[in-house]
Amino acid sequence: MEKTPLLAVSATPVDIWYEGPHFVVADKPQGLAVHPDTVDTTNALVNSLLQSNRWLAEMETSHAPGVIHRLMAGDRGLVVVAKSDDSVKELRQLYNDYRFLFSYRVRLPKDLMPRTIDSVRVLDHQIYDEVAIWDIDTPLGDTALLRQDWLLDPQADAYFVCYRVAIPLADKLTHVALGERMKLPAIDLYTVPPCSICNGTKALLSYNGFGYVDHTLDNDATIQTMRQLRGDERGIPVIVINNTVSVGFDRHRLKQALGLY
Repeated sequence: MEKTPLLAVSATPVDIWYEGPHFVVADKPQGLAVHPDTVDTTNALVNSLLQSNRWLAEMETSHAPGVIHRLMAGDRGLVVVAKSDDSVKELRQLYNDYRFLFSYRVRLPKDLMPRTIDSVRVLDHQIYDEVAIWDIDTPLGDTALLRQDWLLDPQADAYFVCYRVAIPLADKLTHVALGERMKLPAIDLYTVPPCSICNGTKALLSYNGFGYVDHTLDNDATIQTMRQLRGDERGIPVIVINNTVSVGFDRHRLKQALGLY
């Protein structure tokens, strides 16, 4: 049976990490809303999911078709969207019963201390310069609610990366992940400010929710330390992850060191 979506279909590519008969899990990029506020808006994740004749639950009646949970536009990571009306009821009930489990890396100013609440389990916490990274598990898939309940500030200067989600369907437990769970690493960068490769390294780390200590090569002591670390190799940035040194930007090597898929 042909269906006509209420929303406009967007040709913007979307990064799908799982798709089965009942739901799809997409990696929502930072800066993109999960669903539009009005039917006239086209730049949202669900607009892109409707491409290629992909069916979503409630697609003829809702501006948030099949959406189970919402990451704020400024956050990034895995979002679960139902594909049929039966599955949306089941998934929303499971979500409302706190049966989902979401894993986040959360970037906060180092002086912002979240409160202790039953719904958030802290797995790890590291400080990098003025930034703190928290690794947490929670049944809450709404990062606006996490800001309100965990940080006590809906406008908190925070960046959430949802990198794993466990979905407990009746027939099986489905795990989807952007990478492995690992202890937050010590990361030191030796960089030159105008270097585009250095900036690209920082961007990859930040986008994936990792912190780093940036040693700008603007004094003799830092330059000498960098030279000792890289030995006979040449190039920048010099990246030190848990005392393992690499020189230059190698995306595959960096993602492997960070456990990213």
